[in-house]
Amino acid sequence: MTITIAVISSEEFLPRILKHTQSIDYIQLTSYTYQNPKESASLLDQIHDCDVLLFAGPLPYFFSKEKVEQKKLPAVYIPLDEYTISLSLFHTLLNVPGGLDRISIDLPKAEYIEKVAEELGITSTPWYVKDYSEIIEEGGTKFDVEEIIQFHKERWEQKQSHFALTGVDYVYRQLREMNIPSASMVSPDKNIRDAVNQAIAYGQLKISQNSQIAVGIAAIQQNDGPPVETQWQDATIILLQELLELVKETDASIQKLGMDQFIIYGTRGSIEQMIEYGKIMQVLGNVDLLAKVRVAIGFGFGLTAKEAEANARIAIYHAQKTKESSAYLVTDEKEVIGPLNTESKAFHLKSENKEVLEIAEKTGASVATITKIMQYVKLRRDNRFTASDLAEYLQISRRSSERTLKKLIEHQVVEVVGEEQPYQQGRPRAVYRLNHP
Repeated sequence: MTITIAVISSEEFLPRILKHTQSIDYIQLTSYTYQNPKESASLLDQIHDCDVLLFAGPLPYFFSKEKVEQKKLPAVYIPLDEYTISLSLFHTLLNVPGGLDRISIDLPKAEYIEKVAEELGITSTPWYVKDYSEIIEEGGTKFDVEEIIQFHKERWEQKQSHFALTGVDYVYRQLREMNIPSASMVSPDKNIRDAVNQAIAYGQLKISQNSQIAVGIAAIQQNDGPPVETQWQDATIILLQELLELVKETDASIQKLGMDQFIIYGTRGSIEQMIEYGKIMQVLGNVDLLAKVRVAIGFGFGLTAKEAEANARIAIYHAQKTKESSAYLVTDEKEVIGPLNTESKAFHLKSENKEVLEIAEKTGASVATITKIMQYVKLRRDNRFTASDLAEYLQISRRSSERTLKKLIEHQVVEVVGEEQPYQQGRPRAVYRLNHP
């Protein structure tokens, strides 16, 4: 098993990472280097077929975080922590004339250096510190590379500092060009080794998940009125052709279950790839256009073929309840995701959330229903909805929605908070609020 790791690093730091990976024969490393850490996000567009991302520090990861989430890849970064600062200060003390007296420092969090100074018993040395904590915590101090350069430059020009210690390689290069004595923080070998090992562990987990068994069940949905035999046969042929095209570039295979049903066997990785590239939606759209019939597809993941098929049947049950062609997915954790042809909604059929279990037991509603309602509230801008809103989301009748809400009201899980007048004539509709977000 080969684990492919993409390294995003500055050119200066890359050799340090390579030193700790070249002796590991079961990993394949590809490197992508930047001059300014802000460039790290654009580098992700060049990365394909990778198991895990390894960033040279919290800063390139910070600038890439949004794209990392879009790629749905595990990511690790080498930390810039108290250990890094201790080593960097010790290195400065031993190698810089004047030692730790009058130095300017930039780092993610000022608290780090305060803790280090406290542990070392250093209290009198004047250090000028600038942090940028937004890269490691939400709402923290803003990172601005030009401000950091200016900060060190001013301390140097005003003779407040005789040496600059920076956590940003780009800042170090700029300061050196200005002939300002400076150095980059020294990352401990242990931090690099730990990050590499963590990346390997994440890669192994991803490969293990991708090799999980996946089963898909596709079925033609009967429209209103009796089926026309020739149309049904044509629709079956078109669906089979579309499914064969779907699995052509993967390790999946197809078998016929009945006159209008097919089963797909593959791996989790192959199915996730189909979903990610929108191929499932293409099948649904093509069959709908060419055969004028609705199609329901359910995918299931599992550690065994039996578990995967059981989850696929749960998924197709949800797909068949919709009024149009759709596909659903049920993971090995019993997470239901779908419909996959629209903005995906997700909920759980099982739950370890004590609050959810208590509400389900108290009201007699299923865990799945309570979880779906909570998920629905999270998706809305406010915690207010009608029985019709909930019925549409849950794909049930309004009467069923009202029965469920009545149970929840009886146990103070939901309360009526107002009324909504319909656009056309009719009785006002109650507006509800969930008391357990």
